[in-house]
Amino acid sequence: MKRSVSFNSAGDKVVGNLFLPAEFNPGKKYPAIVVGGPLGTVKEQTQGLFADALARNGFAALAFDYRTFGESEGTPRQYENPANKTEDVQCAVSFLSAHENVDADRIGALGICASSSYIAPAVSSDRRVKAFATVSAHFSLREFFLENPWYPPEALDKMYAASSAARQRYFETGESQPDDMIMPDMTEPPPAEAGQLAADVYDYYFERVARCWPNYSNHFVPFSFEQLIRSHALDYASRITVPYLGVVGSEAVTRPFTERFIEAKKHGLADLKVIDGAHHIPAYDRPEYVEQAVGALGAFFGQHLAS
Repeated sequence: MKRSVSFNSAGDKVVGNLFLPAEFNPGKKYPAIVVGGPLGTVKEQTQGLFADALARNGFAALAFDYRTFGESEGTPRQYENPANKTEDVQCAVSFLSAHENVDADRIGALGICASSSYIAPAVSSDRRVKAFATVSAHFSLREFFLENPWYPPEALDKMYAASSAARQRYFETGESQPDDMIMPDMTEPPPAEAGQLAADVYDYYFERVARCWPNYSNHFVPFSFEQLIRSHALDYASRITVPYLGVVGSEAVTRPFTERFIEAKKHGLADLKVIDGAHHIPAYDRPEYVEQAVGALGAFFGQHLAS
């Protein structure tokens, strides 16, 4: 059962889909999970898929568009700002806490890819969240750009300059134009020598978009860059005390981030679920991987959000 919902975050309307258990009883309160997806994505993508699957496992699950993306309000459009997204996550928790069919004492959070970096700061201080899990977690957006061979020093210099120029233009004119600086457009499949990740990026973020998620855009305002390179959510691991489960593919390039997070988490349970054979992006929505991930997540949240 899917219901369109909305709530307020910093004065803007955030639009989401609340998935309710198939055997939904309007007189009952359910454990609930906030679900956030990868960089720049919208609620119809993997976050919606996982929210739907968790609802089939007896949870109320909320997937939503962060401010400036999808159907949610906010300007400038397509502004990837981790701090703002953390605020949206906490407002989503507030929405669930106030919902008549949610048990406010049994709320968890699931971050997929970049949303792991948005949710970790929220969980470190917001004690309403009782359990935290991730899938294909990316816990350092800073490292993604500053320590990534896809972005050599000369490219980074150009990105710094373009980011600053776009910010100044927005200040002076109120105009911003999303472009492909952060995620360069891929008009055709990459060559085999580019590697598995490049092929998966093309498939998920370019080839399938028009037919699967027309509400999604892979363009961002350029000054998103200066926000992303400040984000290093591994800093919050030692301050998170609630139980944690990291689900990651055995072949995922991001597997070390989950392992580093677990190593840095000093308080409370920290478990790892490895999906054999899975790479980073295929774990987003390939059925055989999603089934394994949801099985582990359902058991984890079922235990730690028990009444």
